[in-house]
Amino acid sequence: MQKSKMPDLMHIIETSIDRLIAQLPSTLLMDFPQLAILISNPNGRYVIAGLAVVFGLLGLWVILRVIQIILGGGTKQSSKTATDGGQAVKDRAVMTNNEDLAAIEQEMLAVRQLYADGHILKDVYVAETRRLYGKAKALQT
Repeated sequence: MQKSKMPDLMHIIETSIDRLIAQLPSTLLMDFPQLAILISNPNGRYVIAGLAVVFGLLGLWVILRVIQIILGGGTKQSSKTATDGGQAVKDRAVMTNNEDLAAIEQEMLAVRQLYADGHILKDVYVAETRRLYGKAKALQT
């Protein structure tokens, strides 16, 4: 009974890959002749589908990372608070303004690097920089 389901599943996968390939613009094939060679090879279609999945997952990761940065949460902060049982909150209250400013500086550098690498848009970069500047300005007064 499973043997009859397997060809159907393979047919669905191959049809989906063919539809994905059909969505490629023709100029892309002219610019990258290696893609045309892969398309002509029956197994090359799987390579193209795999690349599409990898790039899709990378794009999703970048989007989620930007959302994480925008919301101001970091995995380091949340895991530290959870493992210390609130000790991180007490330590944060004891930190001096210089340490706070150093942390803000590191966050600014991280946002700058994301922008330089092309992971975030200019509007997001400007908004994050202004938010961090506001935090630093509040600490100095």
